[in-house]
Amino acid sequence: MGPVLLGNFGAAMLLRVPIGFALAAASMLALVLLGGVPLTIGAQRIVAGITPFPLLAIPLFVLAGGIMNAGGMTARLLALADALVGRLRGGMAQTNVLASLMFGGLSGSAVADISSLGRVLIPAMKERNYRAAYAAAITASSSVVAPILPPSITLIVYGVVSGTSIGQLFFAGVVPAFLYIAVLMVVVHLTVRRRGLTREAVEASSDPSEVGKTPRDQVPKVLPSLYRALPALFLPVLVLGGIRGGVFTPTEAAAIAVVYSLLVGLLVYRELTVGRLKDAMAESALMVGLIMLVLAAAQLYSWALTLERVPQAAADAIFSLTTNPFVLLLLINVLLLVVGMFIEANAALIIITPILLPLAVELGVDPVHLGVIIVINLGIGLITPPVGICLLLSAEIAGSNVLNAVRAVAPFILAGIVVLLLVTYIPQISMWLPSVLGA
Repeated sequence: MGPVLLGNFGAAMLLRVPIGFALAAASMLALVLLGGVPLTIGAQRIVAGITPFPLLAIPLFVLAGGIMNAGGMTARLLALADALVGRLRGGMAQTNVLASLMFGGLSGSAVADISSLGRVLIPAMKERNYRAAYAAAITASSSVVAPILPPSITLIVYGVVSGTSIGQLFFAGVVPAFLYIAVLMVVVHLTVRRRGLTREAVEASSDPSEVGKTPRDQVPKVLPSLYRALPALFLPVLVLGGIRGGVFTPTEAAAIAVVYSLLVGLLVYRELTVGRLKDAMAESALMVGLIMLVLAAAQLYSWALTLERVPQAAADAIFSLTTNPFVLLLLINVLLLVVGMFIEANAALIIITPILLPLAVELGVDPVHLGVIIVINLGIGLITPPVGICLLLSAEIAGSNVLNAVRAVAPFILAGIVVLLLVTYIPQISMWLPSVLGA
């Protein structure tokens, strides 16, 4: 059934069938063609794919992110980011990167990051004479931190599929996320003058060093901005601290995040109105529906692959090439990067994890470490053509030609690959914090 499954899915993707329907249709058609398995099993697997209790954290964290955006948290995080890095070279681009780090620690979704921050920051960057393609590229690239940083939806999905502790995965993602942001900020510093700013703006400026920076009189003060942003910044501390202390599970932490964001929006910032809350709930419901549709269909497809022992065949094929752990990890990364270019991240994760997990265990790779490697790979896929959903969304918001955005994002993809290789071959980067905290 393996070739039939892969062929059906490939044909559906070529016909531009949405990913969730493509996975479900490929699986059901394979069952019909080969027979021997009741079709009712397909319906059961789809339902079973979205019933595990830990997956309840996904709609709750998505809703919490929507409420935070509607309740004024996003604006205060942007102000704090601008106060901290707005006067650096490429200040608005640096603000974009740092704001993604802050918001990623609240939303857990790269698409949510772009949908909220991108609609504010991309127009602001264009007003400061940044090229539209560069604004799209930096917004898309910085959003990749959200799936790595807790409360990452992708890490939750991996934890459910692999049976790995979601709390450990959350802590394992913290250091790689900060490393990724640091590397991005270096790349911004190196590329902003040559790639990011219009030549006319640089030539017309009496002081070229000021081009692209936030004007001095518009830079928010650090301490007041920090004070106003503290309620928003406290949420990741509350979530991770509660999980580490054993006060609540990751799923319960998601529910607490919803309640906390409601209280802050209503009582602290006082910007959350009934209308804004309804809009946030509607947008969150739409995003959750899309995510769960893909997860349910991907679970059916993954079950069908496992039934036909495709994971074992793939592992045997890889081991037949080499048994060198260094080379095998490199091959795993290449495979994941290619898969991430064509398949939505959460669907790819569910399909690929049963294949790679036994292989990684055989190599002596910790499942938590593997989870971070997979998530970074699939995060890079979010900004890599031809699918690259985050890059396409950012280009649409910026009004940029997609090919120009692809050229502009190339240095940031390279930066992501550098971080990926560091995390892959230096396990302590991801495993240090969980080991120190005993998570």
